[in-house]
Amino acid sequence: MLKGKILLSTVVLGLIFLSGCFIFNDSTENRGKQKEMAKEKMIFTFLGAPGSGKGTLAQRCANNLGFEVLSTGDLFRQHISNKTNIGKKLNEYMEKGQLVPDELVVKMVKEWLTSRSDSDKSIILDGFPRTSLQAKKLLEIIQQDMPNYVFKIVKLEIPQEEISQRLVNRRVCSNKRCQAIYNTSMPEISSGKCPKCGAELLQRKDDTPEVIADRFEVYNKHEKELINFYESEGLEIEKLNVSQKTPDIIFQDFKKML
Repeated sequence: MLKGKILLSTVVLGLIFLSGCFIFNDSTENRGKQKEMAKEKMIFTFLGAPGSGKGTLAQRCANNLGFEVLSTGDLFRQHISNKTNIGKKLNEYMEKGQLVPDELVVKMVKEWLTSRSDSDKSIILDGFPRTSLQAKKLLEIIQQDMPNYVFKIVKLEIPQEEISQRLVNRRVCSNKRCQAIYNTSMPEISSGKCPKCGAELLQRKDDTPEVIADRFEVYNKHEKELINFYESEGLEIEKLNVSQKTPDIIFQDFKKML
């Protein structure tokens, strides 16, 4: 009888031990998954008409979340200034007033992206891709050279009329080292001077109603092409409403999407 009780106790203890092992293993596995999710890195591309706030949101992410931002415009200027092979070719097209070919833009962006493939930072692409060919090449770059990154598409939604008014009222600091952006509704710029550096504030030549209308026409055509491509690839386009919202609120809404 005593032997039976000892045997029963041994079996019970064994089951408890095994159960504890399973719980420990499950907990360890869950922690591993959570750690892996925390390390998930993303490459964002923003869809949004000129003046929708893509650049402002990207800068907020860089300053507050440590994201890296790739601005193709800045990259163009950097290559031209450093007189690289890509820069020389870019300069040739720009001096002739010609559009830079997709192949050259993709080559430049690929070089920049792959140099950061081992980084632990998420990335925002500002101004890229602009065409379906560029988008196709971007997906190839991510799949082949940056498989540890997740590609996400965010569309900033705002009525065209609201953007038009925003652009017409936009003023930019003339100091190239500052280039802060303001709106005529801001009382702090009533003097026409930049509150940060004191330089004169200017209206950009392309911030007139006629030019803005032309820019929208071009953008809408390319955006439709991009959306059709992303949908054909089965990619989700997440929507972010930025209408009548401050940059702070837009940034908080974006963080909820992460």
